[in-house]
Amino acid sequence: MTLARLPWLTATVFLVTTAFTAAQMVWPGVLPALQRQPSMLAGEYWRFFTAWLVHDEGARQIVFNFAALAVAGTFVELMLGRTIWMLAYIAGGLSGEIAGIFWQPFGAGNSVAVCGLIGVLAIWQLRREGVPVIARLVFPLLCFGGALVLIANHDIHGPPLLVGGAIGFLRRAKS
Repeated sequence: MTLARLPWLTATVFLVTTAFTAAQMVWPGVLPALQRQPSMLAGEYWRFFTAWLVHDEGARQIVFNFAALAVAGTFVELMLGRTIWMLAYIAGGLSGEIAGIFWQPFGAGNSVAVCGLIGVLAIWQLRREGVPVIARLVFPLLCFGGALVLIANHDIHGPPLLVGGAIGFLRRAKS
């Protein structure tokens, strides 16, 4: 595998997120300084992005989010490219933070950004050729059906799944 084919973007985001998450364990002030909170709308715009670097729910959230980033991030980066990866991660994350202002004003974690990647993967799966229809449909139906249920329950993960799916529709997969 050449350097160009290594998932260095996913690895970099993983390592940066790990560093900030570790820092919040050592310095308790890191989490409140970076988390999502209503002051985002009063000029603290960096929180729309920094909330993805720290985690407010403990070990379970950290393990799940890091595993999802490693798997979904690597897959999107290698199959769809870094531009789609960045669009899905950033747009998905921002849509989750905007929903969070209304539904969960305080919080932190990169799951909303990772959900953007998962939404792109669902569209990639839907468009795969040479795969039985049922295999192509199960993941997208679960993903987007789940997104609608999440939105109905005011869960901030629903909008990023749909935004990731929309990004997936805008660009055809390379393979």
